[in-house]
Amino acid sequence: MDRQHRHDLKHDKFVDEIGSLSVRARENQRLLLTIAAGVVVIALFAYGIYFYRSNREKQAQDALATAIDTIESPLIPATLQPGQTLPPNAKFKTDAERIAAAEPQFKAVSAKFDGTDASDVASLYLARISASRGDVTGARKLLEEFVSSHKDNVLVGSARYSLYQLRIDTGEAQQVATELNAELSKAEPVLPNDAILSLLAHSYEAQGDAAKSRDTYRRIATEFPDSPYVLEAQRRAGAA
Repeated sequence: MDRQHRHDLKHDKFVDEIGSLSVRARENQRLLLTIAAGVVVIALFAYGIYFYRSNREKQAQDALATAIDTIESPLIPATLQPGQTLPPNAKFKTDAERIAAAEPQFKAVSAKFDGTDASDVASLYLARISASRGDVTGARKLLEEFVSSHKDNVLVGSARYSLYQLRIDTGEAQQVATELNAELSKAEPVLPNDAILSLLAHSYEAQGDAAKSRDTYRRIATEFPDSPYVLEAQRRAGAA
């Protein structure tokens, strides 16, 4: 094989290798472009979900704020004293009128924005409305549903407290007292100990045991001087 032929063969092999590398480079480039496009699509999709949820939560919070403004708006006084002005935002003459206006607003938040924090708060307001009307069954159902499905929610403590109160006031004081005493013995009770003691004192009072009620209220004042229940406990300890 002469020198020129060998040179041509090497040249052809070199050209083939360069061509093969070029093909692989183009294939890798297409793969990289595909991956990059996929990452962009995923990022846009994730942002779209985040934006949708954020926007939905904001709409829910706005609707909730409107409902809260309604149920907490001041009532129009039956008569105005000389020099007395109408309270700002006063729209309703009676509490029944105010509740009748607020209830559908809370229901709309709960139904339209299910799964949002605002919807959770709305369900607690609806439980309060049911209780204020004497609908104990409806209020209890709403509270029990909230507690069972929102165990990690920041508001679950308030819901549990309200549920215990409701049960005490509807004839389950003795059973609730047993449950609360069991919670007090736990390392991690379902409610703070001062809240449990407040409920326990109420349950003893509902059973007609004034001595136990008074002693329990005193425990709050003694063991938890910074508790939000302490002022009421001190007052009840003297009256129980």
